[in-house]
Amino acid sequence: MSITLWLFLSSLFLTALFAYPTVLIHGILSNKGEMAELQTYLQEDGGLVYNIEIGDGEMTSIFDSMNKQCELVAEAIQKLDLSENKTNLIGISQGGLLARCYVERYSAEVIPVNSLITIATPHMGIYYQMDGIIGLAGFAIPDYWKDPYNYWIYYTSNTFLSYLNNEKIHVNWARYKASLLSISHFVMIWSSIDSVIVPLESAQFEFYDILTAEREKKLVIVPLNESFTYKYDAIGLRTLNESNRLHMYQFDCQHNRFKLPSCFAQLKNKNNRTLIGVIKEYL
Repeated sequence: MSITLWLFLSSLFLTALFAYPTVLIHGILSNKGEMAELQTYLQEDGGLVYNIEIGDGEMTSIFDSMNKQCELVAEAIQKLDLSENKTNLIGISQGGLLARCYVERYSAEVIPVNSLITIATPHMGIYYQMDGIIGLAGFAIPDYWKDPYNYWIYYTSNTFLSYLNNEKIHVNWARYKASLLSISHFVMIWSSIDSVIVPLESAQFEFYDILTAEREKKLVIVPLNESFTYKYDAIGLRTLNESNRLHMYQFDCQHNRFKLPSCFAQLKNKNNRTLIGVIKEYL
């Protein structure tokens, strides 16, 4: 085989392997620089990977509301002026919520999403039994803070997560669900040793049972398939699962190490797979 033919066939293989470009979205107290190693690993096989900054990075990720940050993500993706008809999104921690927010709110107008991959993301919110945590955490975390003992306060006052999860009827309810259902794959990565996402099951769309918390003052996790969100297909998770488009993988990394090669490239799960290998499967 001539070198010219080999190069031609190789380019065809890489094109088929990575049909769409990928956009990385960093989390809270972070910036795109902390995603650089993941970007490098993803580009090794010829993938086109964009690593975007959300506003000013750390300060924006803490002090701007999640609704504003979601808007900034959409603007950043639009500025990429992608020639392909779809893109992949990978969001770590808070960045995963922003990635899903982009899918639900903006993807139909900016550019549709092929695969949505979230890593250690609090999809159902977070709750710490600590006084004053909201005040210490800036303005972003309260947008996905959910107190199971006082759910009504969250339900009536939250302007981000309760809408994103279609926990209440709103004007964009059907559009949010339809947009999430338009993707080819929704991949959720979670860790059983995550000490930052509380409950850690939130990374796989599970949360505390609200009635048990309010009536018995106990915190009990509701499995995904028994939850209101899943059973009533509020945002399409059941449909995605039944059509083999919802995927969950466990990689036991500490929360802040998911962006390091020691976690995503070297650690193997119980099926002897690396996180970077799993991710590339959906790009």
